[in-house]
Amino acid sequence: MRLQQAFLVVVASLFASAVVALSAATEIEQAKSSTLLSSQSIVVHEGAKGRSLRAVDTEDESSELRGWWTSAKVRWWLESEKSDDYVKGALKLKGLEGDALLNHKNYKAFQYFLKKSEDYKINKWYRNEYTTYQGWQELGLNKKITLGKDLDKIRNTDEFKVYKHYVNYFDKFVLISLKAGDKPPKWMVARGPSDAEMTARTEIMAEARRPAKYAKLALGLTETTDNSKLKLLTDKALEESSDFKYFVLFLKKKEPVLTEELKKLEARVLPNQLRSNKRYQELLEEMGWVKKYVTAANAGGAPRG
Repeated sequence: MRLQQAFLVVVASLFASAVVALSAATEIEQAKSSTLLSSQSIVVHEGAKGRSLRAVDTEDESSELRGWWTSAKVRWWLESEKSDDYVKGALKLKGLEGDALLNHKNYKAFQYFLKKSEDYKINKWYRNEYTTYQGWQELGLNKKITLGKDLDKIRNTDEFKVYKHYVNYFDKFVLISLKAGDKPPKWMVARGPSDAEMTARTEIMAEARRPAKYAKLALGLTETTDNSKLKLLTDKALEESSDFKYFVLFLKKKEPVLTEELKKLEARVLPNQLRSNKRYQELLEEMGWVKKYVTAANAGGAPRG
C-alpha cells in the first residue's frame, strides 16, 4: 500500500510539473498566434474533414502528457526492480515480433526502460556497498564458471557485460574518492571470490588502464598497519600473497599499454624534462614491476628483489 501511495505522489508531482510547463508553453503560443493573426488570417485544412489549429494544439498537449505519464511509470518500474517480462506485459508488447513490435506506440518506452535498467542496477549496487564479487553473484556468473581459464565461455553474455560495467563504475568512483583524500571503502574487496571473478576483475582493470597501485588495493594486496591504516604490500610480502598471481596478470595485460605510452612521452617531452614529469615517473615505476615480475617469470627466473 505504501508503495502505491509513493508511486501516486511521484506521478502527481510529474503531472503537476507537466501541466505547469504546458500552461506556460500554451500562453506563449497564444501570444505568438495573436500577433500573427493581427497581420494575416490562418486557415488549416486536412482533407475533406478539415482540422483546426486548436485541435492540433490539444493533440500535442495530450501527447506531451502521455510522455510524462510513461516516464513516471518507467521510473517506477526501475525503482521497484520489475523484470523485462513484467514491463513488456505492462506495455502490452508481449507476443509481438518484427514490425508489430517495432511499430507499437509503447516500443520506445520499453527501449528506454532497457537502457536505464542497467544504470539503475549498478548505481544501486554501489550505493548499497556491493563488492564486485557480490555483483558477480547477483548476475549468477558464480553458477556458470569458477575458474579464470573458462572466462571465454561467458565473455559475450549480457550478464558479463553488466559485470564489466559495474567494475568500471566501481573503480571510477573509488578513484575519484581516493584522489579527494578519502580512505578506501571497507567493502572494497570481498574475501573468498572465485578465481574466475578475480581474473575477470584483473583483466578489466588492465584494459581500463588503472594505476598498478590501485590494482594492488582492489585485489586486496594490502596489510593493516599499527595505526589501522592500509598499506600496499611490496617485495617479499607481496610475492608471498595468495593473490599475487593476479597482480602479475594485471602487469602482463597492461605491459603493451605502458610501452606505448612511454614511447609517446619520450617522443614528445624533452629528455631533460622527463625526470620531472610525474606521469613518466609513474610509468617507469610500473614498467619496473613488469620487468621484475613478468619478464623474469617469462625468462624462467625468480622475481628480482
